[in-house]
Amino acid sequence: MLDFQLTHIALVGARIAAFHEYGFYSRNDLAMRRVAPREEDVSIDNLSEQTRDALLKAQLPIWIHNIIADPSFPARDRLLMPLRRFEGELHDSRNDEVISMVLSCGFKNHSFDPFDLPSAMPMRQRCAVVVHIGVWQAAYRKLETDLVTILASRAPSLASWCHAARLDHRVFH
Repeated sequence: MLDFQLTHIALVGARIAAFHEYGFYSRNDLAMRRVAPREEDVSIDNLSEQTRDALLKAQLPIWIHNIIADPSFPARDRLLMPLRRFEGELHDSRNDEVISMVLSCGFKNHSFDPFDLPSAMPMRQRCAVVVHIGVWQAAYRKLETDLVTILASRAPSLASWCHAARLDHRVFH
């Protein structure tokens, strides 16, 4: 997981709220664990393309964690390329206002999504995020598109992985 430490911080730590329903409140809690989405969401191979893609986008923090944490994750070899590119973007742009904020929040396990700013955020900070969101937006949207495309193409394998993962004591669902 060290290869993708910044990605895990930014997309799992800063989106830790996606794991609360599974009983995880920090990235450390997720160590050596796989997290399978809720059972009603597992049959992604039976959903319409639009519904499936929307579900995969909504669950992206969970899928990213599993891709990084599970060496036997379906199509992992293909999924690692977009993650490597994103990791490089984070590393190269870590001094960018938005990326720095995402990494800082993610390291502290505080939820922060630059596309969904909290209403309690001071206007000055909100403006700084909006002005500097370009680097994050380009990198995240490319990652999201690439991962969802690959995951969607492997929907039956994902459904099988989730089913098998539910039988594993290291998996939470």
